[in-house]
Amino acid sequence: MKSEDSAGNPEFGRPSKPKTEVNDTIEAVLTRRPTGEDLSFEQVYEKYRSRVFSTAYRMLSSRVDAEDVTQDVFVKVFKKLGSFRGDSAVSTWIYRIAVNACLDFRRRRRLRQTVSLDEGIEVGSTPLSVARLIEGALPRMAESYRRVFVLHDIQGLKHEEIGKILGITDGASKSLLHRARAFLRRELAPYLEDRHWVRGE
Repeated sequence: MKSEDSAGNPEFGRPSKPKTEVNDTIEAVLTRRPTGEDLSFEQVYEKYRSRVFSTAYRMLSSRVDAEDVTQDVFVKVFKKLGSFRGDSAVSTWIYRIAVNACLDFRRRRRLRQTVSLDEGIEVGSTPLSVARLIEGALPRMAESYRRVFVLHDIQGLKHEEIGKILGITDGASKSLLHRARAFLRRELAPYLEDRHWVRGE
């Protein structure tokens, strides 16, 4: 259930690449360094950049924050390539780094602030207005639910891979997804007359 990029809609598009120190670092390290799957860093970056941004955007609900985290993720990916042993798929490894980076960012943001559906929604095929309602509800969703919902219903990952990324069982992933969808049903019910519910895991 992947969300497709939509022209003219920045929420679903690829992140921009402003001139920053982090971007300069990434450009400097786009070398053909092996990853264990015969992929260069440049290939990995181009293949997963939009997926990482999409995950970060929906976990952080801020385009600017998602761009910062996306760049941070790929700096970490580059630095850790030498220690990647291929015990899991490259995608699993990168999503794990991305989710942890989002959680770290949220913790830092909270600290700064303190100091100063067995049925679900087919996100990629729903009308834009419904997608916007989903985006608006995500910040109110419990963090544990949101992680699984974003990875499964938006990024299209299987429960087995989500379990490896988050360090939970397949059953726990399914349970959290069920709760996430139930939350969305309650949140969106007042706004939707024609619901686009689809069954499936």
